[in-house]
Amino acid sequence: MEVYDDFLSEYQFKQLDTQILSNDLFPWYYNDGIVDSKDGKGYQFTHRVFDVRKGGVTSAVFPFFEPVLEKLNVKKLDRIKMNLNPPTFFHKGGGWHSDNHPTSPFQHTKTAVFYLNTNNGWTEFKKGGKVKSKSNRIVIFDSSLEHQGVTCTNENRRVIVNFNYDI
Repeated sequence: MEVYDDFLSEYQFKQLDTQILSNDLFPWYYNDGIVDSKDGKGYQFTHRVFDVRKGGVTSAVFPFFEPVLEKLNVKKLDRIKMNLNPPTFFHKGGGWHSDNHPTSPFQHTKTAVFYLNTNNGWTEFKKGGKVKSKSNRIVIFDSSLEHQGVTCTNENRRVIVNFNYDI
């Protein structure tokens, strides 16, 4: 597992922030579950940016993620999905999972979680370790590692971007 702070330049990060977090009209889609629909773990809002199973680019904000893809040295992209989790009274895990998707036309090997806002939530790994949510931070790990997102209690939302890819 690798963690990098200030992953994007200040300019690149501000572009993302303006398009996604500062835009009242940005479309988020309700999901009745966190890991699976109706999984009993709560709900979240998502926005799919890229999905190879759906023909590739699925959102107009895709170009804003190209600097991330370049820095990650992505050769094959499976999916880019943004998650917005509302706050909870107590920290709550979203459910253990790995990001190996059996419906993908190729087996990606890497997952990167990019944090768009700072809050007291985190990403937790089943075999130990956690990465706190801090804006412009990224954690990169093997897609087979079981992990879960944990909600925040101190902000209106926890927003991350999940990249599944091969190098």
